[in-house]
Amino acid sequence: MDEIVVLENVVKEYRNGERAVRAVNGVSLSIERGSFVVVLGPSGSGKTTLLNIISGLVGPTSGQVRVAGKDISAMTDAQATRFRADSIGFVFQFFNLFPTLTVLENVEIGLALRIKDPQELRERTLKYLHMVGLEGMEAKFPDQMSGGEQQRVSVARALASQPELLIADEPTGNLDAETGETVWALLRNMNRETGTTVIAVTHWAEAAEFADKTLYLRSGRIERISGPGAGR
Repeated sequence: MDEIVVLENVVKEYRNGERAVRAVNGVSLSIERGSFVVVLGPSGSGKTTLLNIISGLVGPTSGQVRVAGKDISAMTDAQATRFRADSIGFVFQFFNLFPTLTVLENVEIGLALRIKDPQELRERTLKYLHMVGLEGMEAKFPDQMSGGEQQRVSVARALASQPELLIADEPTGNLDAETGETVWALLRNMNRETGTTVIAVTHWAEAAEFADKTLYLRSGRIERISGPGAGR
């Protein structure tokens, strides 16, 4: 089994005055490369903290975190930053697009430090914009687009760097239900088409229908796992 993410007894504590609060409480899990994983749970269940640990944005208080064969729990901040730039793409609830840049430029800016050849940069950008269904919209600005279209730009930007892992934090939290379902279908299709592992957190229970594996979090613990990948 080719596992891209492995957590072993991971704990993350925060101090609240004299009291230690465990946002993540003894989580162990493995995620297979190329899979689509949804993390569900109520507010305060530890979903975003778990994502931040997997992506190396925060370190665990204890336990080990291995991503793409690397022990990110032992990395320095500089090493973790470099690892994220090389290996992880991010999609957020709020699209984080530059309002004064076109769709094309919003994707290109995320690749500019990685790809120096202008023709290669343009070809890569157009490839991923077309993959997410935005062909012909390259010259538009974000305020000329719907929320669902803006999130498609965010997905294209995240995938264009060809990361090993795509992290999505409430990717449809700023969209209506119908548009949100379309974005979930897009993420699933991109997972299948590119082979990129996707880990997404959400409050929307129906997102489990798109997942290979669904983790249910409560009070920082995995309450249960469902789906075809539940045994992994």
